[in-house]
Amino acid sequence: MYMMTKEEQAKELLRKYTDGEATAEERQEVERWYNKYENNGRHIPGQRKAEIGEQIFRKLSAAMEEDRRGNTLRLMNWTRLAGIAAVLLLVSALAIIFWPVSKQGAVERMATISTTASETKTIVLADGSEINLKPSGKLMYPARFKADSRTVALTEGEAFFKIAHDEHRPFMVKTAGGLYTRVLGTSFNIRSYGSTRKICIAVSTGKVAVGNAQQVFGTLTKGQQLTYDKHDLRAVIDYTPKPVYVNIEFDGETLLKACKRLEYIYGVRINLATKTLNHLKCTATFNSRQSPDEIIDLICSLHQLKVVQLADGKTFNLYKK
Repeated sequence: MYMMTKEEQAKELLRKYTDGEATAEERQEVERWYNKYENNGRHIPGQRKAEIGEQIFRKLSAAMEEDRRGNTLRLMNWTRLAGIAAVLLLVSALAIIFWPVSKQGAVERMATISTTASETKTIVLADGSEINLKPSGKLMYPARFKADSRTVALTEGEAFFKIAHDEHRPFMVKTAGGLYTRVLGTSFNIRSYGSTRKICIAVSTGKVAVGNAQQVFGTLTKGQQLTYDKHDLRAVIDYTPKPVYVNIEFDGETLLKACKRLEYIYGVRINLATKTLNHLKCTATFNSRQSPDEIIDLICSLHQLKVVQLADGKTFNLYKK
């Protein structure tokens, strides 16, 4: 038997309150929560305030439009609007409980960076990932990522992401319409302007999963792109008209880490014959235009290793000569 979580119970109670379906006892409980929150005077992060403000605006606009159909705005309707606003403010109080927090319990601090119509900016995140924000763009990101995830929000514009590989902490980019792009470490471009109805995600290296809260639209690999229509809520996957190539840099990384990155970027498997090979250092710069076997051959020549490529074309075994 399925039992709702406390968060789900709270949301259901707020929905009933807003829709006028709550009992007298349930209305009293909601109002008690709200009064308790008001008296505590708790702080709401700036990003969350903006989101709550948009929610209130949409709710009020929808209710006002409904009431205008009769060309009148009755006093009872304005009371209803006030109730909706109060409930949304209460949602902000509950959101503090469920908003991402650090181990110390403090609200995660988000930084915001934007560009004018004539500039671009490069942001280097705490994990070493790089984001190139194009003109007229806006990006929100935490000063420090959480231990189990990495999340940023492209709220406006276009950006090219070059994400540091971390198999234990997926990287997620949130965009308009509840769309998300989830990766472990790769390079891709997202174009998401508020003035246009479509969002486009194009992959240069590696692979990404794109979806929303309801479903995953697809997994994209090198040379593929997904176009999402915010109005029709439809996604189409095809190939990028012009491939984008990026540098693949290794700066003193162990051979094990370098091989893991290449595995993710090219979708191949690289086996090191002995553990002694794991700790060999790798310093080199390659380009995604190169094939994986070409890069692996070059790395092996640096360390005097032997490589055997299996019949499947995607598995490479490395040995000491």
